[in-house]
Amino acid sequence: MTSSAAPSVYRIFKRTDGTAASVRMVVIAMIVLAAMLTGLGVARVTRQHEVLRLGYQLERQSAQVRRLTEMRRQLEVERATLTAPDRIRRLATQLGMTTVAPDRIRIVDVPHRRQVAAQ
Repeated sequence: MTSSAAPSVYRIFKRTDGTAASVRMVVIAMIVLAAMLTGLGVARVTRQHEVLRLGYQLERQSAQVRRLTEMRRQLEVERATLTAPDRIRRLATQLGMTTVAPDRIRIVDVPHRRQVAAQ
């Protein structure tokens, strides 16, 4: 400490009746102050650590969203390819199927599975 700072520090610990505070009280006050500053430092470091951890977690989740979005896009392309009418018509022809006149098409109503199982 500089010589000019010593009187101001002394004033902080001076009693109201004008007498100087005991050395014990000054030490206790400094210990309390050091503990408070240490606590604040630990709280700040803990908060920064939490922010960093959440940032990494956010980046991992964002990467997973990007992967899933790309996978969905690929699956949609595959679905569109597999359900293309020209492809289905070509496969049906290869299997020996032929087109049927519209008047020969019959729609069969299938009951629910529970009703079939009960019979």
